[in-house]
Amino acid sequence: MSGRAGRMPGMSPVSRSRKPKRQHKPVQHAPASPYAKFLDEAKALLDPETEVVEAELWGSFALGALFETSWFGEDEADDEDPDDVFEEQYGELVDYLGKQKRRPEALAALRALAMVGEDWTREEALAAADRLVEAGVKEPSWLHRAEEVEPTSVFRAGDLFGDAGTINLGFKRGGEEHTVSCYVADRGGPVLERVLVVPGGAAELAKGMRASDEEGQLHISELTLVQARTLLAEALDRLLSEGPDDPEELREIAEEAGLDLEELEMTSPVGLWALLASRLELLPEPEVLDTAVGSAEDVADTVRAFLDSEQGRKLPDPEFGGALATVFADVAALSDRTAVGFGPISLGGFLLDEFAETIELTESEAAAVPAVLTAWAEFTNERRGLGEEGLKLWRQALPDLSRAFIEVYLDADNAELREEYEAIPVREYKVNAGTDLSEVLQQLVDEARAGDEADEDEYEFEVADTDTDSRSAQD
Repeated sequence: MSGRAGRMPGMSPVSRSRKPKRQHKPVQHAPASPYAKFLDEAKALLDPETEVVEAELWGSFALGALFETSWFGEDEADDEDPDDVFEEQYGELVDYLGKQKRRPEALAALRALAMVGEDWTREEALAAADRLVEAGVKEPSWLHRAEEVEPTSVFRAGDLFGDAGTINLGFKRGGEEHTVSCYVADRGGPVLERVLVVPGGAAELAKGMRASDEEGQLHISELTLVQARTLLAEALDRLLSEGPDDPEELREIAEEAGLDLEELEMTSPVGLWALLASRLELLPEPEVLDTAVGSAEDVADTVRAFLDSEQGRKLPDPEFGGALATVFADVAALSDRTAVGFGPISLGGFLLDEFAETIELTESEAAAVPAVLTAWAEFTNERRGLGEEGLKLWRQALPDLSRAFIEVYLDADNAELREEYEAIPVREYKVNAGTDLSEVLQQLVDEARAGDEADEDEYEFEVADTDTDSRSAQD
Protein backbone atom coordinates (compact mmCIF):
# COMPACT_ATOMS: atom_id res chain seq x y z
CA MET A 1 0.00 0.00 0.00
CA SER A 2 1.31 3.36 -0.94
CA GLY A 3 1.74 6.03 1.63
CA ARG A 4 -0.78 8.34 -0.07
CA ALA A 5 -3.63 5.68 -0.29
CA GLY A 6 -3.27 4.84 3.37
CA ARG A 7 -3.80 8.35 4.79
CA MET A 8 -6.79 9.04 7.04
CA PRO A 9 -9.34 11.45 5.37
CA GLY A 10 -9.12 15.08 6.52
CA MET A 11 -5.63 14.79 8.06
CA SER A 12 -2.68 16.40 6.39
CA PRO A 13 0.80 15.04 6.84
CA VAL A 14 1.65 18.19 8.78
CA SER A 15 -1.29 18.17 11.17
CA ARG A 16 -1.14 14.48 11.91
CA SER A 17 -0.08 13.62 15.41
CA ARG A 18 3.36 12.06 15.64
CA LYS A 19 5.99 11.31 18.30
CA PRO A 20 8.33 14.22 18.79
CA LYS A 21 11.79 13.64 17.34
CA ARG A 22 14.64 13.25 19.76
CA GLN A 23 17.17 16.01 19.60
CA HIS A 24 20.28 14.95 17.68
CA LYS A 25 23.29 14.70 19.92
CA PRO A 26 26.75 14.97 18.40
CA VAL A 27 28.80 11.79 18.62
CA GLN A 28 31.20 11.98 21.53
CA HIS A 29 34.65 10.81 20.48
CA ALA A 30 37.18 9.88 23.13
CA PRO A 31 40.13 12.27 23.09
CA ALA A 32 43.01 10.98 21.01
CA SER A 33 45.83 9.46 23.01
CA PRO A 34 49.06 11.46 23.02
CA TYR A 35 50.70 8.19 22.00
CA ALA A 36 48.53 7.67 18.90
CA LYS A 37 51.20 9.32 16.75
CA PHE A 38 53.66 6.57 17.68
CA LEU A 39 51.19 3.94 16.53
CA ASP A 40 50.58 5.76 13.27
CA GLU A 41 54.31 6.14 12.58
CA ALA A 42 54.87 2.47 13.39
CA LYS A 43 52.94 1.49 10.24
CA ALA A 44 56.23 1.99 8.39
CA LEU A 45 57.58 -1.01 10.32
CA LEU A 46 55.10 -3.27 8.52
CA ASP A 47 56.80 -2.74 5.17
CA PRO A 48 58.28 -6.11 4.12
CA GLU A 49 61.46 -4.31 3.05
CA THR A 50 62.11 -2.92 6.54
CA GLU A 51 65.59 -3.76 7.82
CA VAL A 52 66.26 -4.69 11.43
CA VAL A 53 68.47 -1.64 11.98
CA GLU A 54 65.64 0.57 10.68
CA ALA A 55 63.36 -0.91 13.33
CA GLU A 56 66.03 -0.24 15.97
CA LEU A 57 66.31 3.35 14.80
CA TRP A 58 62.53 3.75 15.01
CA GLY A 59 62.56 2.47 18.59
CA SER A 60 65.50 4.68 19.52
CA PHE A 61 63.93 7.85 18.16
CA ALA A 62 60.66 7.01 19.93
CA LEU A 63 62.53 6.77 23.23
CA GLY A 64 64.42 9.94 22.33
CA ALA A 65 61.15 11.83 21.84
CA LEU A 66 60.01 10.82 25.34
CA PHE A 67 63.41 11.70 26.78
CA GLU A 68 63.26 15.21 25.31
CA THR A 69 59.65 15.70 26.42
CA SER A 70 60.51 14.65 29.97
CA TRP A 71 62.93 17.60 30.13
CA PHE A 72 61.25 20.15 27.86
CA GLY A 73 57.58 19.16 27.71
CA GLU A 74 54.55 21.27 28.62
CA ASP A 75 55.16 20.66 32.32
CA GLU A 76 58.88 21.44 32.24
CA ALA A 77 58.37 24.19 34.85
CA ASP A 78 57.21 21.56 37.36
CA ASP A 79 59.59 20.27 40.00
CA GLU A 80 59.01 16.64 39.01
CA ASP A 81 62.17 14.67 38.30
CA PRO A 82 62.63 14.18 34.53
CA ASP A 83 63.55 10.54 35.20
CA ASP A 84 60.18 10.00 36.87
CA VAL A 85 58.39 11.77 34.00
CA PHE A 86 60.20 9.61 31.44
CA GLU A 87 59.38 6.40 33.32
CA GLU A 88 55.72 7.38 33.58
CA GLN A 89 55.45 8.34 29.91
CA TYR A 90 57.21 5.19 28.77
CA GLY A 91 54.90 3.05 30.87
CA GLU A 92 51.88 4.80 29.33
CA LEU A 93 53.24 4.30 25.81
CA VAL A 94 53.84 0.58 26.34
CA ASP A 95 50.43 0.20 27.97
CA TYR A 96 48.74 2.01 25.04
CA LEU A 97 50.49 -0.14 22.44
CA GLY A 98 49.77 -3.29 24.41
CA LYS A 99 46.03 -2.66 24.21
CA GLN A 100 45.95 -2.48 20.39
CA LYS A 101 45.04 -6.12 19.84
CA ARG A 102 43.95 -5.66 16.24
CA ARG A 103 46.89 -3.54 15.14
CA PRO A 104 50.01 -5.39 13.93
CA GLU A 105 51.90 -2.07 13.88
CA ALA A 106 51.54 -1.97 17.69
CA LEU A 107 53.38 -5.27 17.98
CA ALA A 108 56.04 -4.06 15.52
CA ALA A 109 56.52 -0.94 17.64
CA LEU A 110 56.92 -2.97 20.83
CA ARG A 111 59.39 -5.33 19.17
CA ALA A 112 61.43 -2.31 18.04
CA LEU A 113 61.35 -0.81 21.54
CA ALA A 114 62.44 -4.15 23.00
CA MET A 115 65.73 -3.99 21.07
CA VAL A 116 66.99 -0.62 22.33
CA GLY A 117 67.26 1.38 25.52
CA GLU A 118 68.03 0.18 29.03
CA ASP A 119 67.26 -3.18 30.61
CA TRP A 120 64.00 -2.12 32.21
CA THR A 121 62.63 -0.42 29.07
CA ARG A 122 63.40 -3.45 26.94
CA GLU A 123 61.84 -5.84 29.45
CA GLU A 124 58.59 -3.86 29.64
CA ALA A 125 58.28 -3.68 25.85
CA LEU A 126 59.11 -7.37 25.46
CA ALA A 127 56.45 -8.45 27.99
CA ALA A 128 53.78 -6.33 26.27
CA ALA A 129 54.82 -7.67 22.85
CA ASP A 130 54.56 -11.28 24.01
CA ARG A 131 51.02 -10.64 25.29
CA LEU A 132 49.99 -9.32 21.87
CA VAL A 133 51.43 -12.42 20.21
CA GLU A 134 49.37 -14.58 22.59
CA ALA A 135 46.31 -12.57 21.48
CA GLY A 136 47.01 -13.58 17.87
CA VAL A 137 48.65 -10.43 16.50
CA LYS A 138 51.01 -11.10 13.60
CA GLU A 139 54.75 -10.53 14.05
CA PRO A 140 56.58 -8.06 11.75
CA SER A 141 58.45 -9.71 8.88
CA TRP A 142 61.84 -8.29 9.90
CA LEU A 143 61.82 -9.98 13.29
CA HIS A 144 63.11 -13.31 11.99
CA ARG A 145 66.20 -11.48 10.71
CA ALA A 146 66.92 -9.93 14.12
CA GLU A 147 69.90 -12.12 14.87
CA GLU A 148 72.28 -11.54 17.75
CA VAL A 149 74.61 -8.56 17.43
CA GLU A 150 78.33 -9.11 18.11
CA PRO A 151 80.98 -6.41 18.65
CA THR A 152 83.98 -6.62 16.33
CA SER A 153 86.44 -3.73 16.76
CA VAL A 154 86.67 -0.10 17.84
CA PHE A 155 88.72 2.73 16.32
CA ARG A 156 89.09 6.33 17.42
CA ALA A 157 89.86 9.13 14.99
CA GLY A 158 90.47 12.57 16.43
CA ASP A 159 92.84 15.30 17.48
CA LEU A 160 96.36 14.93 18.84
CA PHE A 161 95.33 15.49 22.47
CA GLY A 162 92.44 13.05 22.58
CA ASP A 163 90.09 15.94 23.33
CA ALA A 164 87.67 15.44 20.47
CA GLY A 165 87.07 12.75 17.92
CA THR A 166 84.91 9.99 16.57
CA ILE A 167 84.73 6.61 18.25
CA ASN A 168 83.64 4.02 15.70
CA LEU A 169 82.05 0.94 17.26
CA GLY A 170 82.00 -2.00 14.87
CA PHE A 171 79.30 -4.71 15.07
CA LYS A 172 78.23 -7.76 13.09
CA ARG A 173 74.76 -9.21 12.66
CA GLY A 174 74.14 -12.26 10.51
CA GLY A 175 77.33 -11.79 8.53
CA GLU A 176 76.72 -8.10 7.81
CA GLU A 177 78.69 -5.38 9.55
CA HIS A 178 77.64 -1.91 10.66
CA THR A 179 79.28 0.86 12.67
CA VAL A 180 77.86 3.09 15.37
CA SER A 181 79.89 6.27 14.99
CA CYS A 182 79.96 8.57 18.05
CA TYR A 183 81.51 12.04 18.06
CA VAL A 184 82.72 12.84 21.57
CA ALA A 185 84.34 16.05 22.82
CA ASP A 186 85.96 16.23 26.23
CA ARG A 187 84.87 19.42 27.99
CA GLY A 188 86.01 18.65 31.49
CA GLY A 189 84.45 15.24 30.90
CA PRO A 190 83.27 13.45 27.74
CA VAL A 191 80.26 14.99 25.99
CA LEU A 192 78.35 12.98 23.38
CA GLU A 193 77.63 15.34 20.49
CA ARG A 194 76.70 13.23 17.46
CA VAL A 195 75.75 9.60 16.77
CA LEU A 196 75.44 8.00 13.34
CA VAL A 197 74.81 4.43 12.19
CA VAL A 198 76.58 3.54 8.94
CA PRO A 199 76.99 0.29 6.96
CA GLY A 200 80.36 -1.46 6.96
CA GLY A 201 82.84 -2.34 9.68
CA ALA A 202 84.83 -0.01 11.94
CA ALA A 203 88.18 -1.25 10.61
CA GLU A 204 87.08 -0.55 7.05
CA LEU A 205 85.93 2.93 8.08
CA ALA A 206 89.27 3.66 9.79
CA LYS A 207 91.13 2.57 6.67
CA GLY A 208 89.08 4.99 4.55
CA MET A 209 89.74 7.82 7.01
CA ARG A 210 93.49 7.24 6.85
CA ALA A 211 93.41 7.28 3.07
CA SER A 212 91.49 10.57 2.93
CA ASP A 213 93.62 12.35 5.58
CA GLU A 214 96.14 13.89 3.19
CA GLU A 215 97.45 16.46 5.71
CA GLY A 216 98.00 13.86 8.43
CA GLN A 217 96.04 15.79 11.07
CA LEU A 218 93.77 12.90 11.98
CA HIS A 219 95.11 10.61 14.69
CA ILE A 220 93.62 7.13 14.35
CA SER A 221 94.11 4.41 16.94
CA GLU A 222 92.42 1.16 17.89
CA LEU A 223 90.70 0.98 21.28
CA THR A 224 89.87 -2.11 23.27
CA LEU A 225 86.19 -2.89 23.72
CA VAL A 226 86.56 -2.17 27.45
CA GLN A 227 88.11 1.24 26.79
CA ALA A 228 85.29 2.13 24.41
CA ARG A 229 82.61 1.09 26.89
CA THR A 230 84.23 3.06 29.72
CA LEU A 231 84.53 6.27 27.71
CA LEU A 232 81.15 6.18 25.99
CA ALA A 233 79.25 5.01 29.08
CA GLU A 234 80.49 8.10 30.92
CA ALA A 235 79.42 10.35 28.04
CA LEU A 236 76.02 8.66 27.85
CA ASP A 237 75.49 8.87 31.61
CA ARG A 238 76.26 12.58 31.43
CA LEU A 239 73.63 13.10 28.72
CA LEU A 240 70.96 11.17 30.62
CA SER A 241 71.68 12.86 33.96
CA GLU A 242 72.10 16.43 32.70
CA GLY A 243 69.43 16.22 30.00
CA PRO A 244 69.41 17.31 26.36
CA ASP A 245 70.03 20.81 25.08
CA ASP A 246 66.97 23.02 24.74
CA PRO A 247 65.48 22.09 21.33
CA GLU A 248 64.28 25.66 20.70
CA GLU A 249 67.77 27.05 21.26
CA LEU A 250 69.25 24.40 18.96
CA ARG A 251 66.78 25.33 16.20
CA GLU A 252 67.74 28.99 16.50
CA ILE A 253 71.44 28.15 16.35
CA ALA A 254 70.90 25.89 13.33
CA GLU A 255 68.94 28.59 11.49
CA GLU A 256 71.52 31.28 12.25
CA ALA A 257 74.38 29.04 11.10
CA GLY A 258 72.49 27.82 8.02
CA LEU A 259 72.71 24.20 9.15
CA ASP A 260 70.39 21.43 8.01
CA LEU A 261 68.03 21.02 10.97
CA GLU A 262 66.76 17.62 9.83
CA GLU A 263 70.29 16.28 9.53
CA LEU A 264 71.13 17.59 13.00
CA GLU A 265 68.06 15.89 14.46
CA MET A 266 68.86 12.60 12.72
CA THR A 267 72.35 12.50 14.24
CA SER A 268 71.43 13.96 17.62
CA PRO A 269 72.33 11.81 20.64
CA VAL A 270 68.87 12.65 21.99
CA GLY A 271 67.31 10.41 19.35
CA LEU A 272 70.04 7.78 19.29
CA TRP A 273 70.98 7.36 22.96
CA ALA A 274 68.75 4.29 23.27
CA LEU A 275 70.42 2.45 20.41
CA LEU A 276 73.86 3.35 21.77
CA ALA A 277 72.89 2.17 25.27
CA SER A 278 71.87 -1.25 23.96
CA ARG A 279 75.11 -1.55 21.95
CA LEU A 280 77.32 -0.60 24.91
CA GLU A 281 75.82 -3.44 26.94
CA LEU A 282 77.30 -5.83 24.40
CA LEU A 283 80.83 -4.61 25.20
CA PRO A 284 82.74 -6.27 28.05
CA GLU A 285 83.17 -4.57 31.40
CA PRO A 286 86.57 -4.43 33.12
CA GLU A 287 87.51 -7.77 34.68
CA VAL A 288 88.30 -6.07 37.98
CA LEU A 289 85.94 -3.36 39.17
CA ASP A 290 88.13 -0.52 40.37
CA THR A 291 85.89 1.81 42.35
CA ALA A 292 88.53 4.47 42.96
CA VAL A 293 88.45 7.35 40.46
CA GLY A 294 91.78 8.77 39.30
CA SER A 295 94.85 8.92 41.50
CA ALA A 296 95.49 11.48 44.23
CA GLU A 297 99.18 10.51 44.15
CA ASP A 298 99.32 11.23 40.41
CA VAL A 299 97.81 14.67 41.03
CA ALA A 300 100.20 15.53 43.88
CA ASP A 301 103.31 14.31 42.01
CA THR A 302 102.27 16.20 38.88
CA VAL A 303 101.73 19.50 40.69
CA ARG A 304 105.11 19.19 42.45
CA ALA A 305 106.81 18.46 39.14
CA PHE A 306 105.05 21.45 37.57
CA LEU A 307 106.24 23.87 40.25
CA ASP A 308 109.79 22.47 39.97
CA SER A 309 109.78 22.75 36.18
CA GLU A 310 111.23 25.56 34.12
CA GLN A 311 107.70 26.80 33.38
CA GLY A 312 106.57 26.68 37.02
CA ARG A 313 109.63 28.48 38.40
CA LYS A 314 108.87 31.52 36.23
CA LEU A 315 105.45 32.10 37.83
CA PRO A 316 105.32 35.21 40.04
CA ASP A 317 103.00 33.52 42.58
CA PRO A 318 103.96 29.84 42.88
CA GLU A 319 101.33 29.21 45.57
CA PHE A 320 98.52 30.37 43.27
CA GLY A 321 100.06 28.52 40.32
CA GLY A 322 100.17 25.31 42.34
CA ALA A 323 96.58 25.75 43.53
CA LEU A 324 95.31 26.30 39.99
CA ALA A 325 97.38 23.41 38.63
CA THR A 326 95.91 21.19 41.37
CA VAL A 327 92.40 21.92 40.08
CA PHE A 328 93.42 21.21 36.47
CA ALA A 329 95.27 17.99 37.33
CA ASP A 330 92.52 16.73 39.62
CA VAL A 331 89.71 17.22 37.10
CA ALA A 332 91.78 15.56 34.37
CA ALA A 333 92.44 12.56 36.64
CA LEU A 334 88.72 12.36 37.46
CA SER A 335 87.95 12.22 33.72
CA ASP A 336 89.67 8.84 33.32
CA ARG A 337 92.85 10.53 32.14
CA THR A 338 96.24 11.13 33.67
CA ALA A 339 96.72 14.37 35.59
CA VAL A 340 98.32 15.95 32.49
CA GLY A 341 95.70 14.56 30.11
CA PHE A 342 93.75 17.70 29.20
CA GLY A 343 94.29 19.43 25.88
CA PRO A 344 92.96 22.84 24.72
CA ILE A 345 89.37 21.69 24.11
CA SER A 346 88.92 19.71 27.33
CA LEU A 347 90.65 22.26 29.57
CA GLY A 348 88.82 25.11 27.87
CA GLY A 349 85.47 23.39 28.27
CA PHE A 350 86.11 22.91 31.98
CA LEU A 351 87.31 26.48 32.53
CA LEU A 352 84.38 28.12 30.75
CA ASP A 353 81.74 26.01 32.43
CA GLU A 354 82.29 24.16 35.70
CA PHE A 355 85.30 26.15 36.88
CA ALA A 356 83.61 29.52 36.22
CA GLU A 357 80.64 28.43 38.37
CA THR A 358 82.31 26.59 41.26
CA ILE A 359 85.81 28.03 41.91
CA GLU A 360 86.28 31.41 43.58
CA LEU A 361 89.08 33.73 42.43
CA THR A 362 89.92 37.26 43.40
CA GLU A 363 90.17 39.80 40.58
CA SER A 364 93.95 39.69 40.70
CA GLU A 365 93.92 35.88 40.62
CA ALA A 366 91.55 35.87 37.63
CA ALA A 367 93.94 38.22 35.82
CA ALA A 368 96.83 35.84 36.56
CA VAL A 369 95.12 32.77 35.09
CA PRO A 370 96.39 33.24 31.48
CA ALA A 371 100.04 33.12 32.63
CA VAL A 372 99.44 29.89 34.58
CA LEU A 373 97.54 28.46 31.61
CA THR A 374 100.51 29.06 29.32
CA ALA A 375 102.95 27.49 31.76
CA TRP A 376 100.65 24.50 32.34
CA ALA A 377 100.15 23.97 28.60
CA GLU A 378 103.90 23.89 27.94
CA PHE A 379 104.53 21.60 30.91
CA THR A 380 101.79 19.06 30.07
CA ASN A 381 102.73 19.04 26.39
CA GLU A 382 106.29 18.17 27.35
CA ARG A 383 105.18 15.47 29.82
CA ARG A 384 102.97 13.85 27.18
CA GLY A 385 105.73 13.97 24.53
CA LEU A 386 103.58 15.76 21.97
CA GLY A 387 106.50 17.83 20.69
CA GLU A 388 106.33 20.82 18.37
CA GLU A 389 103.02 19.76 16.88
CA GLY A 390 101.31 19.86 20.28
CA LEU A 391 103.03 23.09 21.28
CA LYS A 392 101.92 24.75 18.06
CA LEU A 393 98.29 23.76 18.67
CA TRP A 394 98.43 25.03 22.26
CA ARG A 395 99.87 28.37 21.14
CA GLN A 396 97.13 28.75 18.57
CA ALA A 397 94.41 28.07 21.15
CA LEU A 398 95.69 29.93 24.23
CA PRO A 399 95.01 33.58 23.23
CA ASP A 400 91.32 32.95 22.47
CA LEU A 401 90.94 30.66 25.47
CA SER A 402 92.46 33.24 27.84
CA ARG A 403 90.24 36.05 26.54
CA ALA A 404 87.14 33.87 26.72
CA PHE A 405 87.94 32.79 30.27
CA ILE A 406 88.31 36.37 31.58
CA GLU A 407 85.05 37.39 29.89
CA VAL A 408 83.09 34.39 31.15
CA TYR A 409 84.52 34.39 34.66
CA LEU A 410 83.82 38.08 35.28
CA ASP A 411 80.28 37.81 33.88
CA ALA A 412 77.70 38.89 36.47
CA ASP A 413 75.54 35.79 35.97
CA ASN A 414 78.46 33.47 36.74
CA ALA A 415 79.31 35.56 39.79
CA GLU A 416 75.75 34.96 41.06
CA LEU A 417 76.10 31.25 40.39
CA ARG A 418 79.35 31.11 42.36
CA GLU A 419 77.59 32.75 45.27
CA GLU A 420 74.62 30.38 44.97
CA TYR A 421 76.85 27.30 44.75
CA GLU A 422 79.11 28.56 47.57
CA ALA A 423 82.15 28.39 45.30
CA ILE A 424 85.41 27.09 46.77
CA PRO A 425 88.34 29.55 46.97
CA VAL A 426 90.98 28.13 44.65
CA ARG A 427 93.65 28.00 47.36
CA GLU A 428 91.32 25.86 49.52
CA TYR A 429 90.50 23.32 46.82
CA LYS A 430 90.79 19.68 47.97
CA VAL A 431 91.82 16.86 45.64
CA ASN A 432 89.00 14.46 44.75
CA ALA A 433 91.00 12.02 42.63
CA GLY A 434 91.50 8.70 44.36
CA THR A 435 88.09 8.90 46.02
CA ASP A 436 86.64 5.43 46.41
CA LEU A 437 83.17 5.61 44.94
CA SER A 438 82.06 2.49 46.82
CA GLU A 439 82.81 4.28 50.11
CA VAL A 440 80.96 7.39 49.00
CA LEU A 441 77.97 5.31 47.91
CA GLN A 442 77.93 3.45 51.22
CA GLN A 443 78.06 6.76 53.09
CA LEU A 444 75.04 8.04 51.13
CA VAL A 445 73.14 4.81 51.83
CA ASP A 446 73.94 5.02 55.55
CA GLU A 447 72.80 8.64 55.69
CA ALA A 448 69.56 7.80 53.87
CA ARG A 449 68.85 4.93 56.26
CA ALA A 450 69.60 7.11 59.25
CA GLY A 451 67.16 9.69 57.89
CA ASP A 452 64.46 7.05 57.42
CA GLU A 453 64.93 5.77 60.96
CA ALA A 454 64.72 9.30 62.31
CA ASP A 455 61.47 9.83 60.40
CA GLU A 456 60.05 6.58 61.79
CA ASP A 457 61.03 7.54 65.35
CA GLU A 458 59.37 10.92 64.93
CA TYR A 459 56.23 9.29 63.54
CA GLU A 460 56.05 6.75 66.37
CA PHE A 461 56.48 9.51 68.94
CA GLU A 462 53.68 11.56 67.43
CA VAL A 463 51.32 8.57 67.36
CA ALA A 464 52.10 7.65 70.94
CA ASP A 465 51.65 11.24 71.99
CA THR A 466 48.28 11.40 70.21
CA ASP A 467 47.10 8.23 71.92
CA THR A 468 48.08 9.64 75.28
CA ASP A 469 46.18 12.82 74.56
CA SER A 470 43.10 10.77 73.60
CA ARG A 471 43.18 8.75 76.80
CA SER A 472 43.64 11.92 78.83
CA ALA A 473 40.64 13.47 77.17
CA GLN A 474 38.54 10.38 77.93
CA ASP A 475 39.63 10.47 81.58
